[in-house]
Amino acid sequence: MAHAVLWLLLLFVVPLRDGLETLSLQIPSQVLGVLGKKVKLPCQLQGLKPDTKTTITQLTWELQKSGGEAPQLVAIFHPSRGSQVKESEDPHKPQRMEFESARVGGDLRDASLVLWAVRREDEGTYMCHISTFPQGSASGKTELLVRALPQNRVELQEATLDLTPGNLVPVAQCISEGGWPPPQVSWLLGDLGDSNETIREHKKQEPGPLPDTVTVTSVLMMVPSGHVNGKNVTCRVEHETLEKPDLLSVRLSVSYLPQVSISGYDDNWYLGRKAVTLTCEVDSNPEDVNVVWNTTRGTLPLSAKAQGRQLFIPAIEESMNATFICLATNAVGTGQAELTIQLKEPPPGGQQSHIIAIVIGTVLGLVILIGVGLQIYCSYCRSHGHYRFSSPLNRTNGINGVNRANGTNGVNRENEVLYSVVNGTTSL
Repeated sequence: MAHAVLWLLLLFVVPLRDGLETLSLQIPSQVLGVLGKKVKLPCQLQGLKPDTKTTITQLTWELQKSGGEAPQLVAIFHPSRGSQVKESEDPHKPQRMEFESARVGGDLRDASLVLWAVRREDEGTYMCHISTFPQGSASGKTELLVRALPQNRVELQEATLDLTPGNLVPVAQCISEGGWPPPQVSWLLGDLGDSNETIREHKKQEPGPLPDTVTVTSVLMMVPSGHVNGKNVTCRVEHETLEKPDLLSVRLSVSYLPQVSISGYDDNWYLGRKAVTLTCEVDSNPEDVNVVWNTTRGTLPLSAKAQGRQLFIPAIEESMNATFICLATNAVGTGQAELTIQLKEPPPGGQQSHIIAIVIGTVLGLVILIGVGLQIYCSYCRSHGHYRFSSPLNRTNGINGVNRANGTNGVNRENEVLYSVVNGTTSL
């Protein structure tokens, strides 16, 4: 019965008569609808003057799907009977189509149709017809494209590292979920794109969370290294529902073996050189490492002191003519570096300066020893009551003074003084 009414209303379509004003429709050639959302199919009558007595007799929408099927009548509006849409035939289904502005007794120049909760099967070419009397009818068509807006995210890829040299491991993945048609996913690598790093991209497509949708996943794979770790990469998602590409950045965190080198050797080590230090330079992720020093002989020189990443050597000895090894271990594994030391001849003047230093040290030691001996001797003399020595000048002046006062021979007086000193007396 409903179909009969629809087709009966189509009889009111009056062809355009000659000599009357030309009517046209303002209707877009294409409309984009998002899956599950509301979409509007605009259709407005143009060229109808307000003061004319032309009457709009009917609004009609038809749908022609791809594949060459015949057009289907989906919606009709009559000025007195109101609207009737195809899906309203089933009372158990909600009505998903309605005329946006057309109302009984109202202005019918706007025949725009609204679809609620649009589906993939709603895609096709919609034809709008506005019938008038006595000017006839105007028609136009628009193509409805139904698209699903994807939900995009980027994340670090957790993976067990394959430590075989040169093997690729997943470092990040970009997921575009629930889109239609399938989105285009790519990677912007920044300065990694200009490096010699081996980079691969693995894509897969699977059904999305909703019917008629898909999920696209792109996995970025690289050889793990310190150069890759900490770099920023960006996932780029392009889709018809996006005004501009969606850019999602992530900072890579790649676990890798310690990369080790030894610094502190200036190729100028010689016997006698003092206070040199070797440093074990480590680049690794995780950063927590255990460092062990060794040599190819199996042991360190006795004077070498390992202090974490540093090896302190107080003085260069013959045993330093060796190959030193630094072993650094993190949660992933162990890396190592070797450094071969070749002792050089001392620099010009270096040996002479060494001898001079020894001589000066010996002389200073003797002076100190003599001074201590003299002090012990003086202390001994005092403790046994011996005469206190005075300087020869003072002693001579004293003797001459006495001689002059007594009128005696200076030489004999001096002999008397010397005799008294020998006998331990103090009288003159």
